[in-house]
Amino acid sequence: MGEVDRARLKVALSRHYAAQRSEAAGADMDALVTAMLAEDARMCRADTRQAMGMPSFVAAQVRYIPAWTWAAQIACVAAMVWLACSVGDADPVRWVVGALSALSVLVCVPTLHASRRHGVAELEYSCCFDATGVLVARLVVMGCSCSLVVALMVAGTSAATGLGALDVALWACPPYFLSCAGSLALMRRVRPDVAAVACFAWAALCCGALLMLGHACPDAYAASSLGTWAFAAALALAWLVREAALTVRSAAAGLDSFAPQLANTYN
Repeated sequence: MGEVDRARLKVALSRHYAAQRSEAAGADMDALVTAMLAEDARMCRADTRQAMGMPSFVAAQVRYIPAWTWAAQIACVAAMVWLACSVGDADPVRWVVGALSALSVLVCVPTLHASRRHGVAELEYSCCFDATGVLVARLVVMGCSCSLVVALMVAGTSAATGLGALDVALWACPPYFLSCAGSLALMRRVRPDVAAVACFAWAALCCGALLMLGHACPDAYAASSLGTWAFAAALALAWLVREAALTVRSAAAGLDSFAPQLANTYN
């Protein structure tokens, strides 16, 4: 190919690509403007959600609770009401309502320590609502959910057996508070891979203690013992409040405190 032909080809290609660029530029510009407008709208919605603060974040955490958690809680309520309807106000009902209240806490454990179990605590610390915010939100969601379950078991048992709602609540609250407090303490201290087993063992211990109490003290569920149950509930609630505060404080202290096993892998 001669120099003249090569120059003509170069000019022709230059004109061709220039025309292509000008046509593509118009299309790209339209797409760019559309994308920018969509992103602006998305950011405005994000700013609105962020302006709502912690309540909206807590509500958003409900979407991340596994469906089996709600199913298990409903099953606890159904089992308690069925038993109460079947046996009436017999002695086993008094023990079972406390045992099921303690066991209902176990369905909350996987959600509450999911950040450490899945090794994403470090990632959460880099977010707007960090690991502390996530933990507090899940404590609120699961605490309210589990408390509602216990309240429904108490109400269902009272309605089915004719027992006083206050009496049933006092029998249910101490093991429930103890199970909650012990589970929080264990999740903070043991390795994430054994936390669920440790919490199950603690809940089983609470149930066994209730059964032994019923056999050793025939009057434990009598009306004369309600003051003792109230005192036990107050002590257990105080322990629960302390453990909840320590759990949140541990998360606020940073990764070394909240998930030391994960932090050690980076050191």
